[in-house]
Amino acid sequence: MNDNSTPRRREAARFWEPRRLWYNSGLFFVVILWLVFTWPHFRPVFTLEALGKMLVLALLANICYCAAYPMDWLIQALSSESSRRWFRWAVWALGMLLALLIENYWIADEIYPDVNQTRGPVMLGSGEMFRRSVTTASNMNFPAPLAVLGFLAASIGLFAAVAAVLIFWFARKPRLVRVAAFVIGSGAVLYLTLLLSFSASSRDTILSRGQEKYFCEIDCHLAYSVVEVKRYDQGPVADYIITLRTRFDETTTSSNRPEGAPLTPSPREVRLIDSEGHEYSSISTVGTSLITPLIPASSYTTQLEFKVSREASGLRLLIETVPDWPDRFVIGDENSLGHKKTYFAL
Repeated sequence: MNDNSTPRRREAARFWEPRRLWYNSGLFFVVILWLVFTWPHFRPVFTLEALGKMLVLALLANICYCAAYPMDWLIQALSSESSRRWFRWAVWALGMLLALLIENYWIADEIYPDVNQTRGPVMLGSGEMFRRSVTTASNMNFPAPLAVLGFLAASIGLFAAVAAVLIFWFARKPRLVRVAAFVIGSGAVLYLTLLLSFSASSRDTILSRGQEKYFCEIDCHLAYSVVEVKRYDQGPVADYIITLRTRFDETTTSSNRPEGAPLTPSPREVRLIDSEGHEYSSISTVGTSLITPLIPASSYTTQLEFKVSREASGLRLLIETVPDWPDRFVIGDENSLGHKKTYFAL
């Protein structure tokens, strides 16, 4: 960067930092409105654990606000001094509207319908945050809608930034190439930091008989549980017959969703893992396929057969979405880099 970089950074900070207070005040004001007009609906949320995680989300919102700085550098590079203020106000207004839209969607669709439920994943679509029931878990430890939006935004932003680098390179504008490259690097570092932070904060969870594991893709509709386990010893081999229940939790749906609209589960991978880390795949499946569509309040059972060594101990069942490359880079997803798993004890 040239010698004018420091004054320009100061110029950007003088605009954006005072308006960070407005940004936080706007988001906080929306929360207050929801509490005032729906009280006492949200009273169960006021626990120390819930409030602590809300502070984490507030921190994430402010990290997202910092995306204004790379945009400001582009504004400074591509616009005249007289027009910069108008561009900055336009970016701030659009960002503020987007933040308010996401916040209201999140509260209305992911928090409000389930906050007083005694079963199912309560709040945020994460299955972990603000849960009142101890009988549920999830494949996510970050709100699923935000995780999907974050992944899409990161993908689109990466594509746009790489395109900008190529355009500026062929236009022989090295300073703009450096700015665009810096934006790519900063965005990648920020996203990977969030991804690895939520993976590091995850932990292995073992569910007992009857407890449910919810799968959150955008909404957390499908719940799985082990309802029966039978073991037959055959010489050096133990034959396990595990009955798995798949349920469409109707309490997680929006009132606008048609009652008869089916949902097709994503392909699932099921295997047994012992205390030594040895993995055993199912050798046969009886009953309804795990990718059979369901409608709200419906369920079915599937019997899975496994053959393992009689000496195997600490067996636990893992059900997960078949790992694919996007899952590795979705914040909070069970299949993301370094993330811990939720298992079923036998």
